[in-house]
Amino acid sequence: MNKIFFFLFALMLTINIFAQQYPEVTIMDIQYQPDILTTGDQPSIYNLDTVTIVGVVMVAPYRGANPDSGTTLIAGAPALILQDTSETDWAGMLVRYLDMPAGNPFGILDTGYVIKATGVVVEYYKTTEFDLIGFEASNVLGIMQRPQPVKVTLDSLAELGGRQGKLLAERWESVFIAVDTVTATTGGVGQGSYEVFDNNSTQVIIGNQSSYIRNAAVPTPGTLLNVKAGYIQNRDNIPNTTYANLINPVYPGDVDILLFAPNVSNVLRNPALVEFGDPVTVTSQITDQDGSIVSASLYYRKNMGSNNQLTMTNTTGDEWQAVIPAQNDSSIIDFFIRAVDDDNNVSTYPADTVKNRFYYLVLDRPLTIQDVQYNPYGGLYNGYYGYEVTVSGIVTADTSDLEGTETGTLLGPQVFIQNGTGPWSGIKIRGTETLSLNRGDEVTVTGIAGEDFGVTMINGIDSPSNIVVNSTGNPSPVPQVLLTSVIDLLGSGTVSAEQWESVLISYEDVTVTDENADGDVGPHVTGNNNYGDILVADASSSNTRIALQYGTHDYHNFWFAGMNTIPNYVRQGDTFGSLTGILWYGFSNYKLLPRKNADFVDWVTDVEDDYVVPSEFTLLQNYPNPFNPSTKIEYYLPVEGNVTLKIFDILGQEVRTLINNELISAGRHTVTFEASSLPSGIYIYKLQAGNFSSNKKMILLK
Repeated sequence: MNKIFFFLFALMLTINIFAQQYPEVTIMDIQYQPDILTTGDQPSIYNLDTVTIVGVVMVAPYRGANPDSGTTLIAGAPALILQDTSETDWAGMLVRYLDMPAGNPFGILDTGYVIKATGVVVEYYKTTEFDLIGFEASNVLGIMQRPQPVKVTLDSLAELGGRQGKLLAERWESVFIAVDTVTATTGGVGQGSYEVFDNNSTQVIIGNQSSYIRNAAVPTPGTLLNVKAGYIQNRDNIPNTTYANLINPVYPGDVDILLFAPNVSNVLRNPALVEFGDPVTVTSQITDQDGSIVSASLYYRKNMGSNNQLTMTNTTGDEWQAVIPAQNDSSIIDFFIRAVDDDNNVSTYPADTVKNRFYYLVLDRPLTIQDVQYNPYGGLYNGYYGYEVTVSGIVTADTSDLEGTETGTLLGPQVFIQNGTGPWSGIKIRGTETLSLNRGDEVTVTGIAGEDFGVTMINGIDSPSNIVVNSTGNPSPVPQVLLTSVIDLLGSGTVSAEQWESVLISYEDVTVTDENADGDVGPHVTGNNNYGDILVADASSSNTRIALQYGTHDYHNFWFAGMNTIPNYVRQGDTFGSLTGILWYGFSNYKLLPRKNADFVDWVTDVEDDYVVPSEFTLLQNYPNPFNPSTKIEYYLPVEGNVTLKIFDILGQEVRTLINNELISAGRHTVTFEASSLPSGIYIYKLQAGNFSSNKKMILLK
């Protein structure tokens, strides 16, 4: 109640910032789609309009309503869920404050506050959002009890027996719902996320937009639970669906565990590199949170044959063990573990033994890239995940080829090696010792096999002892020519696409079918996503993605304002004799990463570039802003000259020099500022070019 007095006191002191009056509408006016079953999920009729809405705060912008404690939701800015005070259909909205000033009362809003908000209606994928243009104490109208969640069943969110989302569930977008008696399983969309299913095998993803949920342990597959509260989020970028409705619990008490299943974890084999004649000891930690483990079994098979059951022994504490007999050379052995507790609850690990199992190869020869990459299931982990491996290959992309930047994200330099040609022959390598490699180097590397967001790689190449450069100047492997239908727009875990991950490939005689695969034509701005990806198709008529932002070439699709006047703007209808690059998986999509200009062959466009030299010095606002961890700074030079670009903190202390008195040609230039080592806060960037000087503010929000 003390906060209400604060808002009332602040109200007497504040000056209304909304001198301009905007139309007041209901959340339902913005969200309602009467023809959704015939038209599909469409943008709001108020998309990009500035309006005023009223609702009750269902999620506070900050944990404990304290701006020093971190944001509750991971939404690119301080954000809350606002729900109509009395309606439940078409009644919810995600509200963000992108440039929230320090000390703004928005930061101490708590659940139950009734507020008036003025902002711009925008669309992010299939979710309608509301970006505030300001907030002040006078926008707090009162306080009330939060509305109770709407009780639903999973088959009101997804098709019966499947996971394809139902369009009618759009009426609960950003509305809190509850579902009872569902079972946890694997899947999800990242850390803290998982899937649940009911007795009809209808599946829905539990999302991780809440910082509480993202940092919490996921339930063991087989755990029975109630989702007491969670808001619906609509997505059209979930693999193997065209539309999905995610449930987003927010607070720790929003998920109620009814019955714990056994937890199987830390599965290890010895030896890691299995040779002919080696028996393999498999150990695992198996626990039960509300009881004890009665039995555990290991099921293994050879070359996809019949399952063989081994009884596991409880050797000590929570450790269970079984020994797989020695097998013939070149055998593929896969296995899973089944555990039963004293309540007769059963867990298998991995949970889906059709799509994923632990496996290893029996080899009487040295390991190759193909062995490490190979995955018969297209699943999350390779057969050598977590183990030290040594392989050899030729560098097909070095740090001068792929700088690893996408709108709003800095992935870092990318280095790939390849052993010959064909499926599974390429792999990403990572570590400080890889940064000095050059394309054409033939190397032998030793590191830890791992996965990073679905990409297999070898990590930890950080010491000279981890790498040997056997020779230099070797020709790259001949690119594998594929039809675009092979990669298509397939999702993660599809073996036909996964086998070409990190391999140098080419598409021939392709046409650009969409110059922005993630939104409308034009730059990445509020209401329009542009991550530098285009769609192309060959004679097979199947679209696939080409990512233009990662390489060090000149081709682009106008992802930032002003780039439409820069040469090599790729547009819909353009054709290429061939496109070559590294096949990569990221952000839920397989995509080709061209490296340099030579990877673009025989480009034909009907539109002539209209590039002109800028007429005056200009320093543009960085984008994105706020950002985490990287942002782009763009500036224009009408003449060649020496340029300095520095970053300062709010106290005026210099924290980074991006350009130090370098001679830069006339034109439009962009610099990436990577701030992962800096704390959140307001920073100032200053450009000095001859007698011209300009500075602007930017916000790092972690």
